[in-house]
Amino acid sequence: MKDKLPNRWLLAGAGVLMQVALGAVYAWSVFRDPLIKAGGWSISEVTFTFSIAILILGFAAFLGGLLDEPGRTAGRGYYGRLLLWLGS
Repeated sequence: MKDKLPNRWLLAGAGVLMQVALGAVYAWSVFRDPLIKAGGWSISEVTFTFSIAILILGFAAFLGGLLDEPGRTAGRGYYGRLLLWLGS
């Protein structure tokens, strides 16, 4: 029996959204100074938040790689994007 292929445009769109979400973490230098001014926090407090985000991103990528099974990565990408959005 022939397996149904996923919609490739949907997968491409999901990939773009994942890159935008990851880019938000790596655009930290743009957000750092406005956060310091708006929240009244010190640079060390704001930088600590970035350190936590990068640490969790690294652990999540490692865990995702361990759990990866061929053909099942699209669903995990959706949940990873959701978790990154919830943590932002």
